[in-house]
Amino acid sequence: MSSVNRSVAHRRWPKWVPIAGWSLLGLLCAMLFVFVVIVTFGAVRGTEFCPQTFERRSYWLHELPLTGIQVTGIRRKNESQATELFITSNKYVAAPAAGTKQDWHLIAGSRGVASTKGDAGILMTYLDAKDGDDYHRWVKWSEEHPKLAPILWPAIQRLARHELYIFVPDLFDLAKTIEDPVKLRQELDRTVANKLLFLARRLTDRSDHAAAKIVLEEAGQLDPASQEIKDELAALQKTNADK
Repeated sequence: MSSVNRSVAHRRWPKWVPIAGWSLLGLLCAMLFVFVVIVTFGAVRGTEFCPQTFERRSYWLHELPLTGIQVTGIRRKNESQATELFITSNKYVAAPAAGTKQDWHLIAGSRGVASTKGDAGILMTYLDAKDGDDYHRWVKWSEEHPKLAPILWPAIQRLARHELYIFVPDLFDLAKTIEDPVKLRQELDRTVANKLLFLARRLTDRSDHAAAKIVLEEAGQLDPASQEIKDELAALQKTNADK
């Protein structure tokens, strides 16, 4: 064998080298594919609202699609806007006591390519509403109605705590039309009590009598004269006594 042929033979790669190379390339491609799938279809993100603190925040994480197995930690960021900051800084809503449970209700969220909207978004449309001068509408209203704002916002908070966001527009409509503080409080209390009665009946239908009783008692405090609330509470107490 010539010296040239011997040199070529000497430089020939071992058989396992190309196998290992292709295997490594395949592994890298698979990892890239998994990464793209997780980023595209495993992204979970959204915004949520806390009725106890009147704060808004965003969240995001990644999980394995279809399995729901979380692969990254949850990250959160405060997204409270001008209206929330105005309400809390002026103490128009009750601040939660230390150690009190805080609920977070969905405003809008997505999982992969699927998206959903939560009822809390109804309240956000009011908190984010602006007038022609790009001023937050309900901040301006509160500034112009210093005697009414401390009456409206606690009522809004009460409905929000019970996730009754679908009835929030009714309270804003009352605030737009009633200028007298005493009458506004009466109408807000009566309206909120009626919505709590609605919730209590749903809880009763689901046989959650303990929760229904708490809600009915709260409604009764707001509207002591309501015969409907009294009858519902009496019927609930009778049901519990018959068990």
